[in-house]
Amino acid sequence: MMPPNANTQLERLSEYLADPAAMFRHARWLLSDFNSPIWEINIDTKANQFIDWDVMLEDGSTLLTPKNAGLIAGLRTYLVAVTRNSTDMSIETNSNKFQRVEFDRACHIIDHLLLNSHYYELGKYGLEALNKDHLISILKRTCDFGDPEGFFEWQPSVGKLAQELMSVTPPESIDQVLRDTPGIEDVTFEQEDENLLGIAPRDLPRARAALFVHGYMHKVGTVWKPNHLLLSGKLYKNTLVLKTRHRGPIDALCFGGKPSKVMREYPAVAWSTRDDELPAYERLASYQRTIYKLGVLHEAALPAPPILGLRETLLYEHKLAKGGRHRSLPSAVALGAMRKSIEFHLQHGKHLVDSFCLLALHSVRTGKPPAHFKNDALAKIIRKETTQLGVDRAAAQIPTTRPSLEEYHSRFREHPSLIELLRVYIGSVQIVVGALMARRVGELKDLKTLGCLDSSELWLMFLNRKSTKGLRGLRQLKARPIDPLAAQMIKNLIRMQKILKRIGYIDSIHTLFATPCSRGSKNFSNSTKEIFTKNLDIFCDFFEMPLNAQGQRYYIRQHQLRRFFAMLFFHTNSFGGLETLQWMLAHTDKSHVWHYITESLDGVALMGAKAQFVAEQIQHGDNKSYQNLEKLLQDRYGTADFALVDADELEDEITELLKDGSVTIEPVFFNDENGEQMRVIVKVIGDDNE
Repeated sequence: MMPPNANTQLERLSEYLADPAAMFRHARWLLSDFNSPIWEINIDTKANQFIDWDVMLEDGSTLLTPKNAGLIAGLRTYLVAVTRNSTDMSIETNSNKFQRVEFDRACHIIDHLLLNSHYYELGKYGLEALNKDHLISILKRTCDFGDPEGFFEWQPSVGKLAQELMSVTPPESIDQVLRDTPGIEDVTFEQEDENLLGIAPRDLPRARAALFVHGYMHKVGTVWKPNHLLLSGKLYKNTLVLKTRHRGPIDALCFGGKPSKVMREYPAVAWSTRDDELPAYERLASYQRTIYKLGVLHEAALPAPPILGLRETLLYEHKLAKGGRHRSLPSAVALGAMRKSIEFHLQHGKHLVDSFCLLALHSVRTGKPPAHFKNDALAKIIRKETTQLGVDRAAAQIPTTRPSLEEYHSRFREHPSLIELLRVYIGSVQIVVGALMARRVGELKDLKTLGCLDSSELWLMFLNRKSTKGLRGLRQLKARPIDPLAAQMIKNLIRMQKILKRIGYIDSIHTLFATPCSRGSKNFSNSTKEIFTKNLDIFCDFFEMPLNAQGQRYYIRQHQLRRFFAMLFFHTNSFGGLETLQWMLAHTDKSHVWHYITESLDGVALMGAKAQFVAEQIQHGDNKSYQNLEKLLQDRYGTADFALVDADELEDEITELLKDGSVTIEPVFFNDENGEQMRVIVKVIGDDNE
């Protein structure tokens, strides 16, 4: 007996057999006719969105021109196909969110092709002209850049436009804007560090002014910011969705208004050239799947890239992608930060938390924000030990210009506010916990105040990042042993939040490293990556962490503390050897311990720790253990005095030797009368001696 809807299913199947492309002319998210010049769609969004297919190609035609009928049909079919179930293309996937992700990736590919139509000659040859090299170059680009902003060179493109506008704008017009617009000439160290525009920091004010003259800046509250929609429409005019999407912020071009956060005292030593949270191979696998689905066009009897070229994309290996490198934190800097953090906790941790809780209680009773309390009024509220640190106000007086920034940091260390000192303390806890637990920043910022320690207070409970495979996206709850001192510091922060909740200063318990507002409002914010990082910055400025030869400060980052944990492994056996290190790093294989940050062949984690350890030993004059390696390096530098060689450069050279297999650096374990011992062995491949 046939099911009730069998005839309908047979009719649709017959339709598909007669016209294979018909299968991909409808989708539940497509609210318009397939052939409409403007699509109305809704994929996991609150409001409907629109796609205008009237896009110009390199030959002056548009996608709607009759000669491009095969091209536009292919692109439309492709967008429908990527949201279908991979195992049965006749049905759609059940997840709207998954459809959105796949749809957006396909739009990235299409917009890249349209934006570079002159290179791919789409108007002349269509999709059939996309060969293996074209497709692999797109894959390489996805590995080099971790997000659409990088993929489409958002900031460099805006920077190029700004430079063009500076060249065509009368100098007197720019000078007039610079004179009449408050704050436009102020450039912070953070803005210099985050500047990806390709514009020298000294020229940022004139770039802002040129964009201002041509109407590309708008005021949001009290702050002038680039108008992203206008800029996207200008830069990405010949795209489907890129021209209407809001792009990421460009902080280097923003100015005016009152700063909402304390700024760094010095420019930062560069600490990273890649995103440690999302490995290139994961992006690669996703885009491989998305690009390979262009093969559906062959099934739909539409012009498409050659099948062999599409198959080659699946063989492309991520090791060809640009890797990037994390800069090491010198051991002396990391150890110094650990010492200062522990001393600060032991000397001031309790009374600082007590003082803030007393201030919070007074704020609740009077209805006045913490910033209201200063001088004698504040001294009557907080602990005497806190006032002895020079505290004379509750909140920071955040500077607005570079000269006042210099004055601020001098006052910050001599007469800090209570909230600033509390953030220094929270930063201290982050450093100790971050170094001893070797967790990723995402795992630390998400720590729950209630439940991050088990009942014995000997274990740290956290949700492990990069552990969702086979768990439908859920992160595994992990427990790792924690040092008693780190647990003590965590308990002090737990105590603070419990008190704040009990007195009504906060409505609910926040994440462990939640932070009060620096300006002294009653806000108490959950820890974000930005807040977590800012606490570390405030710590580094307060304790005046060292500067490098270029006058840049070592502002500590969690990924450096993860590597420092491995450095501790090389320096000492105090963690109980490899098995305990393996346990605390939450990995299952010893090979993962040796590559515990990037967990890939091109990773820099343990390889970087090895290189840093040996480089520091050589620079400190340990000539006896590494003579063969020194001979190899002498040919490169022409000197046997490695104290004269830049530390980062020496570490990079050793890393390259490790990567190409010329050198191995491994710990060797042995037992003597004192128990298990460890020695780090450096072997130059081809030499008989170690």
